This record gives sequence, structure tokens and C-alpha cells, in this order.
Amino acid sequence: MLSRRHALATLAAFALLPVVACTSTQPTAATGDDAPAPAPQEVVVFAPGALAAHTKALATAYQKEGHGTVSFEVGHTPIQREQLDKGATPDVWIAANPNDMQTTADKGLVAPDTVAPLARTRLVVVVAPGNPGNITEVTDLAEPGAKVLLAAQTLPIWMTTAKTFEKIEQQHPGFTQQVEANTVSRELGVQPIVQKIQLGEADAGIVFVTDVPADPKGLTTVEIADEVNTELTLQIASVTAGKHPEEGRRFIEFMTTGGGREVLRGVGYLPPTA
Repeated sequence: MLSRRHALATLAAFALLPVVACTSTQPTAATGDDAPAPAPQEVVVFAPGALAAHTKALATAYQKEGHGTVSFEVGHTPIQREQLDKGATPDVWIAANPNDMQTTADKGLVAPDTVAPLARTRLVVVVAPGNPGNITEVTDLAEPGAKVLLAAQTLPIWMTTAKTFEKIEQQHPGFTQQVEANTVSRELGVQPIVQKIQLGEADAGIVFVTDVPADPKGLTTVEIADEVNTELTLQIASVTAGKHPEEGRRFIEFMTTGGGREVLRGVGYLPPTA
């Protein structure tokens, strides 16, 4: 009997071993401070054509700072304003027209308390390789035979250019009419103007200084005097309907006080006025 009781006890002890092993190696769920932080969501940004050449550098700098990824949707500011009005949901909007930004803020499409000046740029004349039109100053755009490229009338670049033309008109009556007569094409953005001038499809065009490529490929520029030049101010704001408000706030900080600001300064943007 004793040996039988001993055998049963030994079997019972072995029967418990798998249960003990399983419970001792079962992983515990992470809770509280031990839980991994969620990965940041991709921030979606509406940006104007004036930033088209710089979105890649901005996205790279943003990711290098550990903020995650950013997706830029480049377009014309007036059209993007209409898209926001119809329900578009980017997280951030950068506008090239303060009036459009004000309109969206008045409607509550962007948070009014987040609207901030971002940067300034100004106009310059870009001249084709070899300067076939002999363009040495902005008034040469009105000379007979000059082939000029301008932006479409609905774009901020043209609205800015028109203000400069009005100033020149005060000293050179008829200037605007003659330049428009010399205009061979109206382009839907600044990049098409730069590209066509590089290819020699026209003698000169007017763009922002920040649109002149680092590798001009023979392209030269003619400065426009301060007294007749006109600046464009970019503004940034958080979109009310944005799906990732935290990421949007982080991106605005990146653009106004972080690496984004440095990228803009590096390509020639001026700091915003107070």
C-alpha cells in the first residue's frame, strides 16, 4: 500500500508540471507607461505652387527630425480654398494669398488662432540662356519683339506681378499694355515659366526669386528694384476638419520654428514680418 501511495503521489507531481511551466512563461500585456507609443500619422498639407520646388526637401527634413511623414498636395491657393469649402480634409494649409486665408478663417475652415505668417518672397525676371532678347532690366520686357511668359491671371504670382506693373506704370505709362502684347503664353504656375525659359521658348518671364533653381542650366536673372518690387507672404494654419490635429500642430511648429524654417531660408525665403 505504501508503495502504491508513493507512486500515485509521484504521478500527481508530474501532472502538475506542464501547468506550472505554461503559467510561468506566459508574457504579460504592456500597460501604462510600458505600452509603446503609437506611430505618428502622416500629416497631409495643402501647399501653393510657390513651394512646389521645395516640398521634397521639407518632407525629408521633417522625417529626419523624427516627426513621421508628410504628404504635400500642391495646387493653386484659390482652388484649394474652394476645395476646403467643399469638405477637403488636409491637416494643414499653406496659402499664398492672405485674402483667401482670411476667408477660410472667417468660415471656420481653418482655426483662426492658428493662422500665422510663414515666409516672404519677391519677384525677379528670369532670362533665357544667352539672353537672346537682350533683357537687362524689367522695363525691357516692354520692348518691341520681346517674347515674354507670364502667369495666368488667377494665380498669386500674377496678382503679385500686376502690383509691380502698376508701380512701373507710374514712371512708364503704357508699360503693362506693351508687356501683355509681348506675352506669348500665360502659364498655370511658376515652374512652367522657369522650364520654358530654360528651354529658350521665350526671352524672359517673371517668377518669384525662390523659384529660380539651384542648377539654372544657363538661366540668368535680372533684379527688380525695391521701389517697384512686390512681396508675397505665405501663411500657414491648421485645418479644422483635419484628421490628425496633433500631427498638424507639430508640422506647423516645424515650419515656423524648426527645420522647415531653415529649409525655407536656405532657398531664399525671407522671414515673415511681425
